Amino acid sequence: MLINPRTVIKNGAVIIKNNKINFAGNFNEIDKSQQQSITDLGNAAIVPGLINAHTHLELTHLDGRIDFTGSFADWISKIIQAKKAWTVQDSTLSVRAGIKKCIEAGTTTIADVTRNGFSLSELQKCTLRKFVFCEVINFDPSQAEETVIDFKSRIKGTNEDHLLEVGIFPHSPYTVSKELYTQCGKISDDLKILFSTHICETDEEIEFLMKGTGNLADLLRNLNMLKGWIAPGLKPIAYLNNLGLLKDNLLLVHCNYVSQEEFMMVEKSKGHVVFCPKSHRYFHHKNYPFQEFVTHNINMALGTDSLASNDSLSILDEMKYLYDEENALEPEDIFSMGTVGGATALGLEERIGKLEPGFDADITVIQLPEDVNGNFFENFFSPEAQCIFSVVSGSVCFDKYGLYNPL
Repeated sequence: MLINPRTVIKNGAVIIKNNKINFAGNFNEIDKSQQQSITDLGNAAIVPGLINAHTHLELTHLDGRIDFTGSFADWISKIIQAKKAWTVQDSTLSVRAGIKKCIEAGTTTIADVTRNGFSLSELQKCTLRKFVFCEVINFDPSQAEETVIDFKSRIKGTNEDHLLEVGIFPHSPYTVSKELYTQCGKISDDLKILFSTHICETDEEIEFLMKGTGNLADLLRNLNMLKGWIAPGLKPIAYLNNLGLLKDNLLLVHCNYVSQEEFMMVEKSKGHVVFCPKSHRYFHHKNYPFQEFVTHNINMALGTDSLASNDSLSILDEMKYLYDEENALEPEDIFSMGTVGGATALGLEERIGKLEPGFDADITVIQLPEDVNGNFFENFFSPEAQCIFSVVSGSVCFDKYGLYNPL
């Protein structure tokens, strides 16, 4: 059992009471005189619930259908074209398929970006802890207020689910006007909701903001979205900073190309970064600047992005990939990004991300390989390791083998 990124307990056990963790420690320390049901999980690791801090469930059915040929703008154009033919049912089924994949992968908390609201309605039907970020896209400054009114209408009635929180997600600096970005920041402050955006994802984005040229500019021009726009001459995070948007409730997604000046801006704001490792690989980005984020004490979480740029919606798979490919990262830090880092980014660091008394009972159980050796993380990140059981807020969310047997 791993109660936090640096504390391993053998023969571990967790007691859940009133949907909270009542005890987390060695099984032999439990008072056996009290009547309680016991679920034996076998040769497995009990860990804090895994947190996917960024995904797009609505794109699940694009799995393997969109090729990346070197231009990010061309890839976006292919996404737009593919979705044009989708019906409401297509989008709904895509979301349902994504939810199923996340649950089976051991996810207990998900931060999803919804363009049309399909995941908002579908996620309310499941037992996951969920943050649904309603995406806003509009590059026309004159329509900023209208877009904000539409956002407010989309989130009405969402406070009925105690496991649901909503956030606002202006898509990116090349699809959202500065007026709309500013309005989104104001809404985030007024409603006390999280704010997230794609940022510093590609070199093309930087060229667009610095010079107003390149593939993204050509794409927007073809879509008739670029009339009257003048490049601010700023790098992406500096652009957000100039708009007064860098705050501690901001989740910056990707951050693949960040300047030294921008690292300092994020550090000062206490904002958070969400890294999507396998999506990063898909787009052939340069080496990720992990050490710079560590040096500047910037909190990091993990996301899967969508199946349009990944082959899995599993945070465990993301961690396995980092364990195999990023020798500069300690396994404890990788695990932290998928648990504590995600909880901190979502403002729940005092409730989830660790197995500690008083925390909400969000738990993932990973079956370990048969030939277990003494290295916990080598076993945990092995190809054979898989989720077999999960709990969200004290209720069983996933039980692959029917292990739970209550009194």
